[in-house]
Amino acid sequence: MKPSLIIVFLLILSISTNSFYSQKNYNSIDKKSLIDVMVMEKIQLLDVRTEKEFKEGAIEGAINIDFWDPEFEQKVISTLNKRITTVVYCAAGGRSEMACKLLVKKGFKLLYDLQGGFEEYTN
Repeated sequence: MKPSLIIVFLLILSISTNSFYSQKNYNSIDKKSLIDVMVMEKIQLLDVRTEKEFKEGAIEGAINIDFWDPEFEQKVISTLNKRITTVVYCAAGGRSEMACKLLVKKGFKLLYDLQGGFEEYTN
């Protein structure tokens, strides 16, 4: 095989591998869609804010597991069902995005990140 073909092949392989691993394996959901889904099916709401933030207000039915808790992964695995639609939220979206990426690695498939977090939900 010619060296130039090998280089092209390796370049294509590299690009396809990067795009595969950078894909999000979860979706975003907005407030209106979340409300619609909550009416139509059983879902799990995971609030990844601190306990203090949670006590100041939360979406009804949410389970609070602080993303910064060293036992976050273990608590999520022991508390949530991977087979049920799970919506994750925080204050504005940063922690919930990180939590979604982690949950995908733990086998969660029906996973949504609430756009804008609790702040957007309450406005």
